Amino acid sequence: MKFAKLFTIGLVALSMSFAGCANPTQVTEKETDSKVDSSAQAEDGDGEETKAMSGQAETASSQSPAQKPLSTQEVPEIVESELELIFGGHTLIAGSEVSLSPVAQAEWIQGEAPESFEPGKVYIFECWSTKCGPCMAMIPHVNELHKKYYDKGLRIYGMSVYENDMQECKDFVKGKGDGMSYPVAFTGKGGPFEAEWMGPAGAKGIPHAFIVRDGKLLASTLAERLTDELVEVLLDGDEGAKKAQTIILADQIQQAKIKGLMGNIRSARRAGDTETMTANIEKLKVVEPGYPEIYPEELWVLMIDEQWPEAVAYLNEMSASWAKDSFVSMNGMKMARRDDYNYSEDFEKALVHSYSDFVHNKEYIGPNHFACLSILQWRIDEKENATTTADKMIAAAEAFSNGQESKVTPYVRFKEAVHQGTMPAMSDLLDWLREARSNATPAL
Repeated sequence: MKFAKLFTIGLVALSMSFAGCANPTQVTEKETDSKVDSSAQAEDGDGEETKAMSGQAETASSQSPAQKPLSTQEVPEIVESELELIFGGHTLIAGSEVSLSPVAQAEWIQGEAPESFEPGKVYIFECWSTKCGPCMAMIPHVNELHKKYYDKGLRIYGMSVYENDMQECKDFVKGKGDGMSYPVAFTGKGGPFEAEWMGPAGAKGIPHAFIVRDGKLLASTLAERLTDELVEVLLDGDEGAKKAQTIILADQIQQAKIKGLMGNIRSARRAGDTETMTANIEKLKVVEPGYPEIYPEELWVLMIDEQWPEAVAYLNEMSASWAKDSFVSMNGMKMARRDDYNYSEDFEKALVHSYSDFVHNKEYIGPNHFACLSILQWRIDEKENATTTADKMIAAAEAFSNGQESKVTPYVRFKEAVHQGTMPAMSDLLDWLREARSNATPAL
């Protein structure tokens, strides 16, 4: 089916090896919509359009799973051969010695680099970026862990990666004040830390937390999964550290199994092979019952087979989750850029309404999502809603502008056109964004 190819979405929620939820080209659960849009465009070959959006930091589609915290109640057995699922081909793995040299070479915005690893203490190197929404959402939790467990032997360092603007990073950290009280370093895009830690560990994205003890990598995970209970186990001597490591690694093996099945499902979706999709969905239900991405994939089966009444009912009944957010927001953005999709009228309306719920009810949503929604509402003849959405877009643009008027002006122009009874195309907004960026006065 041509729409199946047109709207294939490479949901990358679990493509992060064993930790991160975003990477330099695919940023994810609160991230930039420009980069999420770029990942969606990868199969369509129209990534050039996205470059005009790249300066607008936006919340995206919650592609990354807001995973439940790791429990210490059960310590699962690890089959050693399964470690290949998470460490295959990587040179920095659990048990590897790590070098502090790349850490010391970073520009320290706040605090200082550790001179050495103190025996028995646990070090967490939290990798983040000012352009990564999930990273920023993680900061309060990381800061709380720093304050609560520093005296008990926990050492947390924020490592800004994948970005070039050190001043922007400095301004961000200064603005956080006591809300980001742990030491913070700017590593620079492509710097030694990225080359000697991120790359060898197979870290495909951020946020990504390296956990180190006695100079060796224990494991990596998302900091949001580090509960007080798990941190206390980590800090409970050699046996506690070993127990915590086993819990984290076992979870990563499970996630790798899920990733493999999801890869099979997406490949079959690209080929329009609903039989293979369904077979792997059933396997996924056994490996991880209730996994949120099961439901959008079952919806894709109905769409590819053009079972539109069933698809409408399925979409409307789908429970809220990061996977549903990914589905409706990514499809919403793609629909707004073009109109050559073969959805039934009822399904199109249901999808636009679901996208509206996402845009208006989630935090950190940037102006490009509002623009896309306004276009779609206009298209289904909900012009009053389209105008209201265009109005709300301005506040979003201002929130993500860092005080730069040039990043707001294109959206004001969009809104004014809507009020005058003309709906701009997404390509118009992209042109205005390019123009504003090229005309902007360089910051001193």
